[in-house]
Amino acid sequence: MVLAMDLALKPNLRNSSLKMKVFSQSLDHEAILKIIPALWQGDKNIELNKVCEPQEADDKSIIFCEQERLLDAVQASAAGLIITNSTFQERLKGRPLLIVEKPYFSFMVLVDHWLKLESKDEEYRIHPTAVIDPSVRFEGDVSIGAYTSIAANTFLGNGVRIAEGCSVGENVNIASGTRLHPRVTIYESSKIGKNCIFHSGVVIGADGFGYQVYQGRQQKIPQVGNVVIGDEVEIGPNSTIDRATLGSTVIGNGTKIDNLVQVGHNCVIGQHSILCAQVGLAGSTTVGDFVYLAGQVGAAGHITIGSGAMVGAQSGIAADVPEKARYFGTPATDAMQAKRVIVAQKHLPEMLRAYQKTLKDKNND
Repeated sequence: MVLAMDLALKPNLRNSSLKMKVFSQSLDHEAILKIIPALWQGDKNIELNKVCEPQEADDKSIIFCEQERLLDAVQASAAGLIITNSTFQERLKGRPLLIVEKPYFSFMVLVDHWLKLESKDEEYRIHPTAVIDPSVRFEGDVSIGAYTSIAANTFLGNGVRIAEGCSVGENVNIASGTRLHPRVTIYESSKIGKNCIFHSGVVIGADGFGYQVYQGRQQKIPQVGNVVIGDEVEIGPNSTIDRATLGSTVIGNGTKIDNLVQVGHNCVIGQHSILCAQVGLAGSTTVGDFVYLAGQVGAAGHITIGSGAMVGAQSGIAADVPEKARYFGTPATDAMQAKRVIVAQKHLPEMLRAYQKTLKDKNND
């Protein structure tokens, strides 16, 4: 009885969660067409300042439709504008429409525009509890949160935002527009490019995992290199990028790294690559440009993954991967071959029985 009452009193968590994003500035049809030049269909007398799911939409909301499964909800919605493609244009006739090739992408372009407008209104301030060495240099406005520490000879570019509880070591260079969310740690001598985003718990420049047995003990190999990260790199929560033993661990421009990713010492990752959750790269792995590593991919050290390659989830890479290859499995090999092996494995019990019968018949002869 008590349990039943308790459950009855609990709120519906899904219904009580925030579903609708409301922006402080509205956009009319002219403003939207400047951001996304496209075909407009229907009423142009609108003012919009919200994005949400179809069932939550009102006349101030923008939604999108690019899949058949969403159509019923979109048709029933009260949205002020629907971003869609030519496939659904006739079926949404009579509604204000923005006709584009990729509705979801265009929808997110608008969201990004709104977020940038609102970020301009954020105040730049240095919290009084922040500990900043007198030798730290600033270029323009910066924001530094509570209980953040910034060590000597560090440089912060214009528009850098460092949230509460971060730690930035000596001789670090953080270029303009980069944002550090709470509790990011950046070790000494790291170099961070423009407009990067590091989420909570990211660690840049910790020692690489280097040891050698000598006189019966694991002896630590000093790690005296650094980490160099290019522009517009985003790194998810609790991911780690180790400093090089010598030289630099490098992350190229535009590369995106998911949560819980480990990049070992002296790795070099090219531009615009994707590393999904729980990817692990052992030391001195080289990853090319536009490489996609799915979740839980592991790479042995001192190998090269060629530009444009894609490696499937939970694969183990033990040797070089050619450019534009599609690999899968452990050890990772050509994806089509790996799939044929998996299909064949299902027939192993029958094949074994047939083989055993053949041996038995042969022995009886």
